[in-house]
Amino acid sequence: MQLRWLESAFRKGTLTSHEITPYIKLFMAPDGEGNLERVRGLLHSLSGSAIEKMLGAADVYDIPDLFRCVADPTVSLAVIAMSKAPPPYEKNPQQVVDKVFQAVYDCSEELLGQAAERLTGSADMPPHFQEAYERFKEIKEDEKLLSALYPKAIL
Repeated sequence: MQLRWLESAFRKGTLTSHEITPYIKLFMAPDGEGNLERVRGLLHSLSGSAIEKMLGAADVYDIPDLFRCVADPTVSLAVIAMSKAPPPYEKNPQQVVDKVFQAVYDCSEELLGQAAERLTGSADMPPHFQEAYERFKEIKEDEKLLSALYPKAIL
């Protein structure tokens, strides 16, 4: 029911994306893993443009879970997710950005690379992006090296 209302709000254009953000936060409210399965099933029925608008309106804190719920994420969806910037009052902005990058990386390492390539140099690129992306790539390389050295270790 909530998802249908969100979809109709996007279609009608009666609310701006900032006005819809709190409703997405309520929609993504954690009720355990069952909630994410339900959201995943509901998002499957939405059109690609509605999902793009939903990601665009979502808060940076909701992006990782919302992105993981998308059945077939595209490069344009990854670009929207990765262009979100943490608010200026955030004490650990790198951690928030890393969670978004990790959500995209979990879908596909290639998807992350393609989205980063498209975002680099574009007008939508947030000021923190290049440094955060390079840092994230280094973390992933370190994880691969450590898993090769210690294959039984859990990262």
